[in-house]
Amino acid sequence: MAAILDFVFDFIFPKFCVVCGQEGAFLCRKCKKDLPAALQVCPMCTNPSIYGLTHDYCGKKPGMEGLIAIFDYKNEAVRKVIEAIKFGFNRDLVGEVLAGWELPKKLKKTILVPVPLHRWRENWRGFNQAELIGRQLGKEMALVNGLERTRATNQQARTVNRGMRAENIKGAFGLSREGEGLSGKRVILVDDVFTSGVTLRECAKTLKKAGVKQVWGLVLAR
Repeated sequence: MAAILDFVFDFIFPKFCVVCGQEGAFLCRKCKKDLPAALQVCPMCTNPSIYGLTHDYCGKKPGMEGLIAIFDYKNEAVRKVIEAIKFGFNRDLVGEVLAGWELPKKLKKTILVPVPLHRWRENWRGFNQAELIGRQLGKEMALVNGLERTRATNQQARTVNRGMRAENIKGAFGLSREGEGLSGKRVILVDDVFTSGVTLRECAKTLKKAGVKQVWGLVLAR
């Protein structure tokens, strides 16, 4: 019965690839195959790093132990996918773009913590894309909404330079009630895009101050 309903729904509301426009899926096989992988960087200084590990000389400040970025955000097709999720409100696209991708084994027992949206923005969008990404990647892992936005901020993508982005996001996060049990744990901060990295670093600083043992970052694109 469910298969029949899916067929009818797809017939009435056909899916089109957000990259090339071909009918059949929100991301066709060819376009998905052509999405380029991201160059891995240190999350603290954003310079290239093997496996995305934090450089020894960058690890002196409270922050992240490493970062895993999946796709290259400089690529036009990748940007179209991200925009379709965030501004096209396409929840199903998250599952299509991440189908077949798995976390490294060493991180599979880690708790997932999505970067939170302010409640106004989440209510407007109807979902938090970081939480959708986390639930898709960690179906058998614990996901805890351990952080909350303590104030509304301007969109980071519209903030001109790194200094302004850091000031815009400074002090914007706090530990939620759910996050009170994260002390001593290893967590993965999940977000959609890593550019300057100030958002993830600010979240990581909040978690480390709350006693979290290790913080990794995981983003759909960089």
